[in-house]
Amino acid sequence: MTQGVPYKEGMWAVSPYNFDADVNAGMHLPAKVQLVDLTLREGRQVDGVSLSLEDVIEFARRIDAVGIPIIEMHHDDPEEIRQVKKLGLKLKVQALVHPTASLNPKLCNHEIDECIDVGADIICLSVVGSDYNFGLVESMSGQKISREESLDQACEAVKYGKKRGAIINAIVTDFSRMKLEWLKTIVGRLAEAGVDILRIDDICAPCKPAVYQHHAWHVKQTIGSIPLAIHSHNDFDLGLAGQLAALQGGAEMLEGSINGLGERAGVPNIAVLASVLELFYGYNLGLRMDAFQELSEFVAGVWNQPIPVHMAGTGQTAFSHCAEVHYVLPKGGEWAFNAWSPKVIGNRDYVPLCHYSGPMAIKRKARELGLGELDTAAAKEILAHVRKELRHRNASLTDRLFSELVREATK
Repeated sequence: MTQGVPYKEGMWAVSPYNFDADVNAGMHLPAKVQLVDLTLREGRQVDGVSLSLEDVIEFARRIDAVGIPIIEMHHDDPEEIRQVKKLGLKLKVQALVHPTASLNPKLCNHEIDECIDVGADIICLSVVGSDYNFGLVESMSGQKISREESLDQACEAVKYGKKRGAIINAIVTDFSRMKLEWLKTIVGRLAEAGVDILRIDDICAPCKPAVYQHHAWHVKQTIGSIPLAIHSHNDFDLGLAGQLAALQGGAEMLEGSINGLGERAGVPNIAVLASVLELFYGYNLGLRMDAFQELSEFVAGVWNQPIPVHMAGTGQTAFSHCAEVHYVLPKGGEWAFNAWSPKVIGNRDYVPLCHYSGPMAIKRKARELGLGELDTAAAKEILAHVRKELRHRNASLTDRLFSELVREATK
C-alpha cells in the first residue's frame, strides 16, 4: 500500500481524513490488494445474456489490457477457458466449480481434472455450512451426511487438487449466517488441507458492513498468511461497502464485475471499486484506470445490458450537473461540487437540462456541442424554450432539438 494523496491536480480532491491515522486506527489494511473480475461468470447470470466464444475471447483481451490480474470463469464452459488461455494473456483464469459438482466427491475430482486440463490457473471449490445452505449438500449432491462429514469431503477435494498441482481457492458460502466458531473451524480445516486462497461469500448480502470487517479479521487470524478473498452482492446496495469493510478486516482479494452485472441486484462495479481503492485507500493497483469507460461501454453493447444512467463512475450522469449554482464557480473552484474528474475512469462531463437549469448551463451545453459561445441574452431566450419543451415532453431533450433551439436564437 502506498500513502494516498487527497489531491491530484486535475484528477481528484478527496477528504484528507481518508489517510488519517486516527481514522484508520481500527483497520487491518493489507499491504497489497488484488482485484478479481467476475464479468465472465457472475456477469452472465443475467436475464437474456448469452455470449459467443468470440465475445468471451474479446472481453478477455480487453480486461487484460486494463490490467486486471484475475478473471473468474465457469467450469461448465471448459472450451472457453482453453481458448482464453491460448491467448497468452497476463491475467490468470480462476475456474469456479459449481456446487452441484464441488459438493459431490464423485464429480468434484473429475471437474478439477478438467479445469487443470484446459489450463485454469486457479480452481475454486464451494463449501457450505450455514443452516440456510447446508441443505444444498443433499439437494445438489444427493448425500445425506453430517456437516463434519461434508467438511471432511471438502478437505479431501482440496488435497486432491493440490496433488494435481492446482492452485485451490475454497469459497465458504453464507459466512455471516453461520456461527463464527463454526466458520473458523471450516477455514482452519481448509487451511490445514492446503488451500491456497480462502474466499468468504455473503451469498445474498444479509449483513451490515461491520460484519464483513469483523468476520474477515477473525478469518485472517485463523488462516494466517493465506490470502483472503471476499465475494459480495448488492441485494441491499451494500456490495461495494462489504468489499471495503472486508478489506479493512484484512482481505487481500476484492471482486466485482463490469457495470456491476450479476445475480439478482448484481455485484460491485469493479471500475468504481478500483477507483475507491486508489483514491481513498492509496493502493497502486497498476491498472489503466482511464480504460474502464470504454470497457464498460463494450460490455453494455455485447451483453445487451445498457449502463444505468445514474451508475457511479461510468454512467452518463455520473459527472453531470443540473442546478445552475454548479456552473457559477469562482476561479479555481472546480472541486466545489466534484471530488474526482471523469478523466480518472475515462468518462466525460455531461450537461443535463432540467427545471433548475439556468443560462450558464445553456452556455456550457452549447459549448459542449460545438455550437459556439452564447451571450447571456441568447442563453436566456434558449432557456425559456428549453423549459417549455421539458414541460411538454417530460423527457430529456435530444442534442438535435437543443441545437435547433440554439440556431433559432442566434440567427
